Amino acid sequence: MKLLLKSGLYSALLCLAVGLQCFTFRGLPDHASEEQKVETCDSTKAYCSSSFITYTGLLHGGVLVKECSFGETCNQTSTGSLKHIHTSQSILCCDSDLCNQDLVPELGEDYRTECLACQGPPLTCAGNNHPSMRCGPSQKSCIEVSITTAVTQDIMHTMIKSCSNTSTCPALSAFSNGQKPLSYASSHHCCNGSQCNKGHFTDEDPGEENGMECYSRSSPEESGTMRCRGQMTKCMDLIGSSPDDVVMSGCATEAFCQGLYPQFNIPGWKSTLCCDRLRCNHGHGRNEVKEETKHDSDK
Repeated sequence: MKLLLKSGLYSALLCLAVGLQCFTFRGLPDHASEEQKVETCDSTKAYCSSSFITYTGLLHGGVLVKECSFGETCNQTSTGSLKHIHTSQSILCCDSDLCNQDLVPELGEDYRTECLACQGPPLTCAGNNHPSMRCGPSQKSCIEVSITTAVTQDIMHTMIKSCSNTSTCPALSAFSNGQKPLSYASSHHCCNGSQCNKGHFTDEDPGEENGMECYSRSSPEESGTMRCRGQMTKCMDLIGSSPDDVVMSGCATEAFCQGLYPQFNIPGWKSTLCCDRLRCNHGHGRNEVKEETKHDSDK
């Protein structure tokens, strides 16, 4: 009996000796839920805290800090200045185990998403080893774009990483002139959270035949018809200086017809004309076509 009492007393004392447990983290706010870790505080720190520090002036940005705290500055906002850098810190506290898991101060209007920035070959822009850029007030998401251009003999791959907003993430923007399954493909991926655009190049699959058929043309000497694939459900003409000046014809996606892609050059191309009936593009009387989409290429 005495042994059991001693054992129980020892366990109770051991529990008292174990300090408060808090989440610890230092970094961008939208990474906290994935990267924060549990830490046992020493006996002098009786609070868990979450503080948000903003930098303005020479530096711009914000850092979220979660840690064990003494509690001296709890629930306060303080400001400071060092040469050309101004800081503002807001701190919230709580006093139970792991209570700062979802505790985040108001981030404020000055806090903006940061995205990885790169433009170049896929091997150069893959992953997350790139500088970041501070996005504009209306840019709430990050984007990465995988671009394949094959309108000539050479096939080129390019990747872009940058800031964006959700209205400019049209998934696949592509067309084919019948010479290759995809003559141009711009595959977009958007994500929410600072520096979330750390993916790799996506080589788009043209997909299976979808039942649409269009006139195809890559040059005056090379014309015919083609069966469209995947998301390319529109017939398309790339128009030159006049409606009768057709630079290229084929199948295209809705996003390409709307001009939702990074600009690229095809000699003589001035605008894009799309329609959604069988063989309604070059070679067919356009006056019979009821629905057309026209887009200036802004060259």
